[in-house]
Amino acid sequence: MPSKDSSAVKRRTTTSPARPRDSSSPATGATDLVRNEMPSQLVRFVMATVALALVATAIALSVPSVRSSIWGGSRADLLLTTKKDVLDLQSKPSTGAPHVEVLAVYPHDPKAFTQGLLVATQGTEKFLIESTGLNGESSLRKVDIETGEVITKFNLEQELFGEGVALNKRGELVMLTWQNKKALVFDLSPEKNGSHAFVLKRETPFTTTTGEGWGIDSNGTHFAVSDGSSTIAFWNAETLKEERRVTVTHRGEPVEYLNELEFANGFIYANIWFQHAVVKIDPADGKIVQAFNCRELVSQAEEILNHNNVLNGIAYDGDEDVFYLTGKRWRSVFKVRLSE
Repeated sequence: MPSKDSSAVKRRTTTSPARPRDSSSPATGATDLVRNEMPSQLVRFVMATVALALVATAIALSVPSVRSSIWGGSRADLLLTTKKDVLDLQSKPSTGAPHVEVLAVYPHDPKAFTQGLLVATQGTEKFLIESTGLNGESSLRKVDIETGEVITKFNLEQELFGEGVALNKRGELVMLTWQNKKALVFDLSPEKNGSHAFVLKRETPFTTTTGEGWGIDSNGTHFAVSDGSSTIAFWNAETLKEERRVTVTHRGEPVEYLNELEFANGFIYANIWFQHAVVKIDPADGKIVQAFNCRELVSQAEEILNHNNVLNGIAYDGDEDVFYLTGKRWRSVFKVRLSE
C-alpha cells in the first residue's frame, strides 16, 4: 500500500534570562534556583505529554482509514475496534489450548494481494485457487501448492476489485468483487495442450448489508458471504439470493470486519481484518466458539510490516484435515493443523 504522508513537528524553545541570585543567602539562592527551574521543567513535561498524545493519536488514526483512503472507499464507519480482540477466547479454561501447528511452508507470489483461497481438484490433480485484489491487479489464479507456481491466471478488468472466491456444486468458481456489486462465474476448462484456462461464463449482481463483497465459501447448498460488517449472509447457491443471515458475536458483542471465509467440519473459519487470528464460527447462531492465534505466522511474514499486508486466505483440505493460510503479498503459504 502507498505510504502515508507524514510531516515532522518542529519544536521551538526559548530561554528566559535567569533571575539574579542573592549570594548572601544560600537558602534564598536555592529557593530561587528551584523557582527558576520549575517553569522549564513544567514546559518540558507538558510538551512531552502532548508529543506522546500526538503519537498515540496518529497510530490510532492510521489503521482505521487504510481501506477507505488507499482503496478508494468512502465508508467512514470502517473502524478497527481493538476492544473486540477475539484472541482473549484463548484465556477461557473451557476452550482448552487451541494450537496452530505448522506442517510445511511453501512459496507464495509476493505480488499477490490475496483475497480468497481454496483447495480444488481435477482428476488426480490437487491445487490452490487464489483470487487477488486491487484495481488493475485483480486476478483469478490456479496455483501449484508446493512450488507456488501460477499455472493459469485470468486478469480482471481495470475497474474491478477482486475479492473472495468459492466453488459451487457444479464445479464453477464464483468470485466476488468489492464495490462493483457483481459476482463473476468461471469455468476451469481443459485446453488442447492438457492444461486448464479460466473461462468467464457470466456476471451476476448481488447485494449485501454494506454494498460490498469480501469473503465467500460454499457448503454445497449455500454460500456464506461476508461484507466487512459483523454479518454473514447465506445465499442460495443457484440464485445468489440471500435466504438468511447471522450476526457474528463474541461474548454477546458483534465482531466486525469479517473477511475471508472457509467451511470445515460444520463450522465457518474466518479471518478478521487486521487481527492475527482465525476464528471458528457456529453458522447456526454466529457465535465464535474458538480463536486460533496466528501471530507466529505473521511474525514469519515480514511483509506484514507493510501496513496493509494482513493475514488473509484460508483453504481447507478435507483429505488431510489441514488448512492453508497466507496473507496479502506474503512470500509464504503455511500448511497448518488447527488443534483444540
